[in-house]
Amino acid sequence: MTDQRFTELLGKQLAGEISPDESVELKSILADNEVLRTEYKQLQTYFESETAEEENIDLVFDRISARIQVPGEPSLKVAKNKGYRVWLKIAAVVAIGLAGVLVYNREAIFFNKTDQLVLKQAQTRATEIKTIVLADGSTVKMNSGSSLKYPDHFNTDTRDVYLSGEAFFDVKKDPKHPFIVHTEQLAVKVLGTAFDVKAYQNDTFTETTLIRGSVAISLKNNTKQTFILKPNDKFTLVGSKPNLSQLTHFSVTGTDKVMETAWTNHELIYKNNRFDEIARLFERWYDVKITFKEADLKTMKFTGHVDKETIAEALNVLKLIENFNYSIKGKNVYIYR
Repeated sequence: MTDQRFTELLGKQLAGEISPDESVELKSILADNEVLRTEYKQLQTYFESETAEEENIDLVFDRISARIQVPGEPSLKVAKNKGYRVWLKIAAVVAIGLAGVLVYNREAIFFNKTDQLVLKQAQTRATEIKTIVLADGSTVKMNSGSSLKYPDHFNTDTRDVYLSGEAFFDVKKDPKHPFIVHTEQLAVKVLGTAFDVKAYQNDTFTETTLIRGSVAISLKNNTKQTFILKPNDKFTLVGSKPNLSQLTHFSVTGTDKVMETAWTNHELIYKNNRFDEIARLFERWYDVKITFKEADLKTMKFTGHVDKETIAEALNVLKLIENFNYSIKGKNVYIYR
């Protein structure tokens, strides 16, 4: 990792973006590595000279660029026009250094480390809610039908966990080791905060809601975009379309509740949701499979609250609002006219 780190710091220095601490780190790397020190001195010499010989700068460029191995990325191509060739090479070195920084950061956020670390896996069945405590003291409350992969100990620069389903995270603050929740479509990076991530595979959306602190959300299909959330913000991704909004508040028996996190208190709240969306909530809540006999029934919208009601009681409440029938056969529920 030393060579990779050297290239990252070199790119920052050449771009004028290196911090004082990183400058000290670069000097330390150079002091301990004669090969890197030689290449660094050569590059500095060429930077300070406008009469650099092209053959030598080619050698320096090739050695530095060869050190960066970016999986799936094409080799960097540099124009051969005389007169500008030397400075294009130097610019390319800067670009490679910066690319190294971006690749390093991207892999820190998005690279699935499951092939390098032995991860534990916690799962919840339908109707089940489970709380686990991670090695750093962070707590994770998992909603029904969810899966979380996490290491026994966090021994890398970042604290990475992998979620399918929904979970509420209360993260211990550690500025030196950001906490990152990976889902299929995005990564949520935090230092210390409380937030909810919803990423069920059979939902048409992925959602992050922030209760306390701040989070940075990066999309896996567009690493250039980052969304910063503040408390009471909600980030929703439908397909490739992101959206920022506010948490949904709902009054139940005179008490104001947040719809997105009500499940952590064993409550289910829906507000102006389509019937097929509510059906998916019910399927995980009651461990049933709901089938609509007529497609138009899916579009009916309801607002309601479920606490200790059975599936039949919950459906009977909806029947008071819209006209439909249902039948229950074991774990199968059929909705029809």
